[in-house]
Amino acid sequence: AKTFAYFLRLALAQSYCAGPRMLLPLLGLAYAGVVLYNILVVSKLSLNVLYTWHPICANLFIVFATLGMAAAQSIRGKVAQSRATKEPYVTRHAIFNWLALFSLAGAAATIYLNKERSNRPHFTTYHGITGGATGLFFVANVLGGGAMNTVPSLYKYIKFHRLNGYLIFAAVLAAHGTAVWRGYAGFKTDQYGKYGLVGLLGLMLVATLSSVKLSLLPGSKAKSN
Repeated sequence: AKTFAYFLRLALAQSYCAGPRMLLPLLGLAYAGVVLYNILVVSKLSLNVLYTWHPICANLFIVFATLGMAAAQSIRGKVAQSRATKEPYVTRHAIFNWLALFSLAGAAATIYLNKERSNRPHFTTYHGITGGATGLFFVANVLGGGAMNTVPSLYKYIKFHRLNGYLIFAAVLAAHGTAVWRGYAGFKTDQYGKYGLVGLLGLMLVATLSSVKLSLLPGSKAKSN
């Protein structure tokens, strides 16, 4: 509980100085920090154990995904008026999403191999099902975003890319919620700890939705930018 409070205070204090759009990645960092601290320091899971790398990679995914989302949501106003001004933000968005994708691949590979070695079935829990499905959609959206940035004729679908990104990110938070609520090897928290972590995930969702601009989503007649 003390660790959770420390990371939460740190995230809120830094976000006040850095601006509202930095709140999302700071919340992601706070969430990942609490989980990894409990796994590596409190529970002392060994890095030589294959399973340990599943939560490590999954929480790195959260950190990079929130940074990617913040970069994308910064492409507003004067920044979005020309390719030259928005290019650095698009590049940052792409880099963070590819890092998130590699982290996701690591999380998927480690849990798959761990279950294969233990002769255990796959996709038998809400966490496994939501995590697997969300992962596939995330991969498709990242590849789609790369294609739109490379092939000009595909850019007309950018609004759907944004909408998919918001929906997928919400599903990512839900997948993490099923993990911390159910508890898993190396991370068994009390009821208040569960409430705190799920609350952090909820704050990430609120921070994301509060920066949504409807004119940039499908259904709006505004020009894609």
